[in-house]
Amino acid sequence: MAQQDEDETMTDDGLRSRGMRDLGPEAMRRFRAVERSFLDVTGGRGYQEIRTPSIEPLHLFTATGALSPQLLDRVYSFLDWDGWSGERVVLRPDGTVPAARWYEQRWQTAEPARLCYVQPVYRFVPGDGEREQWQVGVELFGLAAPEADGELLMLARELLEALGLRDLAFDLSHAGLVRAVLGAARLDAAAQGEAYDALLAGGDLASLPGVTAEVASALRLLSAVDGVGAGYFENLKAALLPIAPGCAEGIDQLAAAARVLDAAGVAYRVVPGTARNFEYYTGLTFRVRSGGAECISGGRYDGLGEAIGGKPVPASGFGADVLRLANLAAASSAAEGAR
Repeated sequence: MAQQDEDETMTDDGLRSRGMRDLGPEAMRRFRAVERSFLDVTGGRGYQEIRTPSIEPLHLFTATGALSPQLLDRVYSFLDWDGWSGERVVLRPDGTVPAARWYEQRWQTAEPARLCYVQPVYRFVPGDGEREQWQVGVELFGLAAPEADGELLMLARELLEALGLRDLAFDLSHAGLVRAVLGAARLDAAAQGEAYDALLAGGDLASLPGVTAEVASALRLLSAVDGVGAGYFENLKAALLPIAPGCAEGIDQLAAAARVLDAAGVAYRVVPGTARNFEYYTGLTFRVRSGGAECISGGRYDGLGEAIGGKPVPASGFGADVLRLANLAAASSAAEGAR
């Protein structure tokens, strides 16, 4: 009798922790295939593998904006007891922040650090959602935009094509544009966060304190009007620079990323103001879809090193769920075989 693989179910059976997943032999074969392709592709581009601890200090994530107050109940935290004192720690909920900490503590040269990893992150989700997620990720420290942005976009494309994924399309955004518009309105950090939440939720921006009709219109333009090509970027400049001159650099960085994708013949669209995690990202952000399914996301977070007490350094990266990539690769292979 064939053994049933268990990678597709996390049913609460009373014997396994809720939200955790067993991987049988077939799932592990798919997992290792993704891991090998990832390490081969990244290694070929000069990325070196690291591994960080499963337990990290909680303050490492709160200081960087990786954990907003609303997300604190989504992490596994506990007191690392040591006699009569202790430190609040978490099971690693994110791979980027520990990699930045590793870079600040361990990297010894002035050359850019190209790092990669394959390791799990832990996030509480209600119900039967997946709470342990194995990720592949790359982090690039010490190389500024737009050069680093183009490198990561092409690395993501190379990885997905190595896995046999087709019909790739990129969504490009830029966290700095919304920040520049909100800064021009002279909103403080709390008000900026509130306005950004309202923007993503489709709320009434003009009713928020300090948000003029002109600023609300600019924010809606960033979130709702997508486009491609040089003409689109010129129109963005014409609409935004009179309101927020600080948008110029972000628009130029978006245009540079678009030129990289144009030269590679890769489909994309620009939705400039929809970057996720407003506190965390500082520049270009992107998502990659294969056949409509999101498979990789990443972006630029230049303030991360300084936020954890290190030196300011350009930084960017991307990550992906290993099992999602494995399932997409298996579906792509099956579809190709059926033709």
